[in-house]
Amino acid sequence: MKKLTEKQKRILSFIRVFTVKTGSAPTVREIGQTFGIKSTNGVSCHLKAIEAKGRLKRNEFMPRGIEVLDNLRIRFGGEVS
Repeated sequence: MKKLTEKQKRILSFIRVFTVKTGSAPTVREIGQTFGIKSTNGVSCHLKAIEAKGRLKRNEFMPRGIEVLDNLRIRFGGEVS
């Protein structure tokens, strides 16, 4: 899997947190407002790049059609029984 840029990581993290808190994904405008991106096309470019790297799936015909695909990996510092 290709690495994300720092901004892409922050956007992906925001989408995860927003989805957990509200039960639905953020809109392109909500992402833009959060990150100071004035153009919805600018947000779409970031989302397309993240999607191309296999980290999310988009349905562009739905306002909240963003789904995070990768699972969080948690490292444990010991044994789990």
